[in-house]
Amino acid sequence: MRYTDRLEYKYVLDLKTYYAFKHRLLQFVKAGYHTKISPTGRYFVRSLYYDTFDFKHYKEAEDGQYGRIKCRIRTYESDFDKTEVISIEIKTKHGTNVKKYSELISPKEYKYFLENGYFEKSSVVLDEFTRLMKNYHLEPKLIIEYDREGFITRDGSDLRVTFDHDIHSAFSKELFQERFLHDRKHGRMVVLEIKCGMKRPKWLEDMIKAYGLKVVGNSKYVQAVAQMKPLITTDDFLERNITKNEREISR
Repeated sequence: MRYTDRLEYKYVLDLKTYYAFKHRLLQFVKAGYHTKISPTGRYFVRSLYYDTFDFKHYKEAEDGQYGRIKCRIRTYESDFDKTEVISIEIKTKHGTNVKKYSELISPKEYKYFLENGYFEKSSVVLDEFTRLMKNYHLEPKLIIEYDREGFITRDGSDLRVTFDHDIHSAFSKELFQERFLHDRKHGRMVVLEIKCGMKRPKWLEDMIKAYGLKVVGNSKYVQAVAQMKPLITTDDFLERNITKNEREISR
C-alpha cells in the first residue's frame, strides 16, 4: 500500500500567469522524475471516477463536506497494451488535509476486476475499494484526463508542485476505450496544485501573494460533473447508465 498525508491547495491560472509563475518557480524547484524523462516535459494522466447513481460524492464535494471520500482508478497511459501499472485509489479530504491510499496492480489484475467485480488478490486498499463499491453501490461515471508537469524542491523537502494542462472529461464506464461519450474540454485554464506537509515555505507564500492567487475549492471531478449536468438530468442519460442489476430488479 502507498499512503500520503498532506495539505493540498488548488489554483486556476490563465496562460499568462502560468508562464510568469512557472518562470519564477524554477528558481526553487526542479523537474520530478516523470516530467524529467518525458520528451515534452509533461506526462499523461487519466482517472476513472466512481460515484453513486445519483452522484452523492459529487454533491458532497460541491458542498465542501468534511471527511468526504473519493474513489478512482488511475493510469498514465491511454493505450491498454502499453500500460504497465494501474493505481487503485481512495482519497479522504478534511479541509485542505488530504489522505490518499493507493495500490498498484497489473493490467491483467485490472481485467480480472472488470470481469468479476472484485480483485483477485487481497490488500487493505483493494478490499476497502471493493467494500465501498458494494456498500454504496458505486459505479464508474467519468473519465478525466490531462497532461501534467510535476516539480520537486531543490532542497529535498516534501513540497510538490504540479501544473495540469489540456484537461478533458467525458462519460465512461471503462478506463480504456477508443472514444468517450460527450468529451468536454475544461477551457484553456491551467490547474496549479501545491502539495506539502504542515507548512508551505515562505518563498512560495510570497509568490502566491505576488500573483494574487486564490484557492479554488472545487476539484476537477466537480468541474467535470458540472459541465455534464444538463445531460445527467435527462431520462436518456439515466437509461444509458442503469446497471444490469437495476434492470433485473425493475422487471
